[in-house]
Amino acid sequence: MAEEDRGKGVGLLVGGIGGTVLGVAIATLLQAKPAEAAPPEEKLNYLIELLTALIPVLAEVAAGQITLNQSLQQWLAAQGIEPGVEISISTPWVAGEPEEIYNNPIRLVGTFDCNKMVRWTRGKRIVFKVESSLDQACQIQLVGNIDDTINLSSNINGLLACAANGNISVGPAWDDWHPFIGLRIITAVAPTTGGYYQLGQQEELPLP
Repeated sequence: MAEEDRGKGVGLLVGGIGGTVLGVAIATLLQAKPAEAAPPEEKLNYLIELLTALIPVLAEVAAGQITLNQSLQQWLAAQGIEPGVEISISTPWVAGEPEEIYNNPIRLVGTFDCNKMVRWTRGKRIVFKVESSLDQACQIQLVGNIDDTINLSSNINGLLACAANGNISVGPAWDDWHPFIGLRIITAVAPTTGGYYQLGQQEELPLP
């Protein structure tokens, strides 16, 4: 079982990404979805409300796409590239902003789960750096899941040792990819001093 929050001393950060207007609209509408046993009139009203809300959002997305295409065509023309010529555009990967997902002291023997999983659906690579000032060694277990929860997650490779007052880095390979990534901290001897800090950061495509 994961330890409950006990104060300050252990940190885990990782890069994340934001959502879109369309995604927010769909999520909001799905929350209002009527039950399966609801009367037909209620389901019909929900369908009408759904279409009424989505049509202007989709129209805005389409208009933005048209504007983007026009701007791209103008830029290509300025570069002397004629219509119909195939081109490729390289987009640089950038380091995402780190996000803290665990911050607690460790003073017990046990297994400590991160407070949230990392969504790894946009990132190219991800790395976790562990900085420990604990007076006892511990172990790190990388885990992955298809759902946004550490429950029933699968271990990714084996345990990694982190010495007392030691630093290590760990990152999954392409073959270890999961939509959601998390970490477990395992102690065999209860630390009495120091803290435990984990920093993770993704290399991802820049948001439009």
